[in-house]
Amino acid sequence: MKWPLADRPQPFREIPFYNRYYLQAPRSSHVDPVIVMGTEIDADALLAFLQERNRGGGGPILTTAHVLIRAAALGLAQFPDMNTRVVGRRIYSFRNISVRMGFFHRKNKEINLMLIASANQKSVEQIAAEVWQRLLDSTRGTSGWDREIGRMRRLPPFMFRALVRLYGFFDRHFHVPSFGRVDELRSGAVMVNDLSYAGAPPMRGYKPSRFADGSDSLNLTLGPPENKVVMRDDQPVQIRVMPLFLRADHRLVDAYQIGRFLAFVREVMQTPERLNVTAAAPDSGARA
Repeated sequence: MKWPLADRPQPFREIPFYNRYYLQAPRSSHVDPVIVMGTEIDADALLAFLQERNRGGGGPILTTAHVLIRAAALGLAQFPDMNTRVVGRRIYSFRNISVRMGFFHRKNKEINLMLIASANQKSVEQIAAEVWQRLLDSTRGTSGWDREIGRMRRLPPFMFRALVRLYGFFDRHFHVPSFGRVDELRSGAVMVNDLSYAGAPPMRGYKPSRFADGSDSLNLTLGPPENKVVMRDDQPVQIRVMPLFLRADHRLVDAYQIGRFLAFVREVMQTPERLNVTAAAPDSGARA
């Protein structure tokens, strides 16, 4: 049994006015607290970095997914106000910085999730090694997560529905601990999706859905690289860019915070030498 959230919620007086407005809005208002912001990164330096590191060998193969996890964790360390979630109508901070990632489970032929705990304290190589080990365990069927999911699969539909509804009620309204490996997914404020796999179509827009539990406060999605012509020194130059989308909850953050977080993640991914640099002191700048 673990307690992923801090013991006490954030004081109501410290929550910005318009965040309170969304937080306390009645259901009859049909309020939509979702904010989506998109940008693109200059991917030439990142892809060259990955190619060079993987060519040298001597360590786990690095991919854009591992970089995305590390960049998201550094972003939460830089902006701790975003490492939060809503319980009832109160805001709680997470004790640690953990990142969820979706992956394709090759044995079960379906999408599954994994949690990288304390990702801000791990190098991109350590993150890569952990992710590859999790993928290998899932393929072999030896993962503890797979055993727990296997037991849940055997439940009849009516029992599974009742369990999900009961679990969801307590998860949404009460500060409760996590039980078991699958339930530990509630320990991460951000979910990352690396959709830059081979054969992925160009991404022009992306609206990630909200996960069934309330811990999915942020969703960071990276799209596939594309060629783009830009002007540099009055000359057309072809570069590779990758779209980057962030979905956030307006009850927790505002557009100004989202913009700063997304800009930070973008800068880290564009300058990969910053990946293993310890995050700077938390930024507590004023909100818009």
